[in-house]
Amino acid sequence: MPTPYAQYIDGREPLAVLSDTLARYRALFARITPEQWQSPWAPGKWTRHQVLVHVVQWELIFSTRVRMALAIPGYVVQPMDQDPLLDIEVPFVDVATAAAAFDAVRSMNIALVKGLSPEVCATVVTHPERGRIDVTDLIVTLAGHAVHHLGQIEE
Repeated sequence: MPTPYAQYIDGREPLAVLSDTLARYRALFARITPEQWQSPWAPGKWTRHQVLVHVVQWELIFSTRVRMALAIPGYVVQPMDQDPLLDIEVPFVDVATAAAAFDAVRSMNIALVKGLSPEVCATVVTHPERGRIDVTDLIVTLAGHAVHHLGQIEE
């Protein structure tokens, strides 16, 4: 079963999406006011700050899954529930810290993905909810997730 985040990269190369999205997030970091970060992106939804922390958390998680798939034969993805993870971190991580973390981790992820061959990207792993998937699928998930949430922050 393909990643549900594939729709957000719209058939583009994941590496290009990773790079383009980093530039768009950097532009947001420069223009969104502190008040805007603390407001929900839509009525009854997370604040932009919460969305950003969530994006950073999952940038770390999805990219760790890529790294584990490359380093551990027979790797099985560990599913996670996003809400408890967000709840434990948002009170302690401000926007500037989250923005710096996203920039740094995304930059590392771009460097990693740039270096991967098609053969390595075909490495198969097991996802308990999605079955057998490959590293390319994990990379598409990484790229698409940040695009999905970018729209929420930009609104």
